[in-house]
Amino acid sequence: MSELTRIVKLFADLQHGDCWIGTNFKEALHAVTAEQAAAATINIANTIWQLVAHVTYWRTVVNIRLNGTTDLPPFQDFRLPEVQDDITWKQAIHDLETSYHVLRNTLLHFKEENLDKPSPRPEQTYYHLIMGCLQHDAYHLGQIVLLKKQAIT
Repeated sequence: MSELTRIVKLFADLQHGDCWIGTNFKEALHAVTAEQAAAATINIANTIWQLVAHVTYWRTVVNIRLNGTTDLPPFQDFRLPEVQDDITWKQAIHDLETSYHVLRNTLLHFKEENLDKPSPRPEQTYYHLIMGCLQHDAYHLGQIVLLKKQAIT
């Protein structure tokens, strides 16, 4: 199995598969309401909704960098819609899933021999960029799980 195939599987497991963490994004976000997703807490500065938007943003950044540029996404990091209701929450979940599929497609077409080459970000290889994204996703998934537990108790 190639290194990129392993990496793609790790992203797939984290998104909706048998994740080593014990839960994945699909499971963690299942049955979270728009009200719960938007609820602020005292202990953690960001809401579930903001974290979903943040993961979507950074997956998009990584995808852009894998395509060789340093452009920024056409939307803000941690963005929240003006109206936070069930419709816009479902759109945020859809955007997260779409960001996974776009990144997955880019990784499937990425040349493995380029993993050790410098990315558009100084002093970072494409391998570091990809693995950093995977670690970033796992970190924020953990925060989402904690926030969800707090919201339903």
